[in-house]
Amino acid sequence: MNPDGAAGLLAPAHETQGLRRELNEWASLLERERGDGKVLGDHKVCDRWAAAVSRWIIDASLLGDAENLHVGLETLRSAHVRLPAAGDTARAEAQVTAMMETMRAALDRARQAELEDTLDPSTRAAKMLTLIYEVPGITSTQLKEDLETGESQVSRSGRALAERGLVIKTRHGAERRWRTTPRGAVAARKLQHRSPAKQPA
Repeated sequence: MNPDGAAGLLAPAHETQGLRRELNEWASLLERERGDGKVLGDHKVCDRWAAAVSRWIIDASLLGDAENLHVGLETLRSAHVRLPAAGDTARAEAQVTAMMETMRAALDRARQAELEDTLDPSTRAAKMLTLIYEVPGITSTQLKEDLETGESQVSRSGRALAERGLVIKTRHGAERRWRTTPRGAVAARKLQHRSPAKQPA
């Protein structure tokens, strides 16, 4: 891989495959660095390599390519364990550490986007999310009534939504109130657009 090379604009049908090829290229250079500075010890080479990887992360993020981001993150994690934080690879180790955090955030967002796009509007969890979005601070009691379900179902659906970072639950005295997170609000709006339109009577 030429570290000066920018990530190219790929044909839509080949974007994911193109990202994997680029990943293999920058990962190969990283894997050849065994901690002695022979590959990435030169600061200019290291910085060009890091810039190319950063552009790759941006492209993968824009495509929401969770699979490639996961592979990229695992590659960086492996290098982070292998590279000394001092000596000839100190700069490379610092670059890898910083990009791990960026790639972890990008992967989290890509997975979240996948969830938003695949959440079935007909499920109780999806209906619960939409209700929480439409009525910020709605109580568990109100959710049970509106969803025509029991406490255990509200708890299960609420826990599943909370684990995915879509809602938060707070307690006010004996009552539990629900609100969407920013991500949850985006997911709820998508669900509203995907829900079948009601037919006129």
